Amino acid sequence: MKKILVCSDHALLAERIAAFVQKCGYDNCVSCNIDGALKECGDADAAVFASSAPPASWSETVRAVAERSGAGLVALVREGMETEAEEAFAETGVLVLPANVSSKIFTQALSFAVKCSERLRAVSRENSRLKETIGDLKLIDRAKCALIQYLNMTEADAHRFIEKSAMNRRVSRREIALEILKTYES
Repeated sequence: MKKILVCSDHALLAERIAAFVQKCGYDNCVSCNIDGALKECGDADAAVFASSAPPASWSETVRAVAERSGAGLVALVREGMETEAEEAFAETGVLVLPANVSSKIFTQALSFAVKCSERLRAVSRENSRLKETIGDLKLIDRAKCALIQYLNMTEADAHRFIEKSAMNRRVSRREIALEILKTYES
């Protein structure tokens, strides 16, 4: 179930937008004031910001939500403030729409924000996996260096030793590398 966060400096406006979002099929909709967005944004799939104040006055909150969550972001601003909002939210990935946008376009923008969130989370998972792989490779290289230094192995022999030990014991190369480092770097 997708979680949509609706943030506004006016409670009535937030409730109206949340009611419309629920009509669009997003049952898990949470409304809050703009300052409360940081507390609620963690697991949100999309966030809709609406304010009549100048965008620069609430851009820090929007930036913080963009940095701390994988939510797709939509900002509804007063007509004529779109350019100012684009500048205030630069490089955050916020989709800026005028407050008087049609319901069809708003629905499409919200759907797009949810899909962007899905894509961003997939990229984030892949990034984490790659960081873990790089960490493992660094650890294995340190273990090879320890074998070369303390047992006078060649790099090829050290590599073969780690690979063969991992296969024979049916454990990961990382675990073998950790044991080697524990033995020789203690």
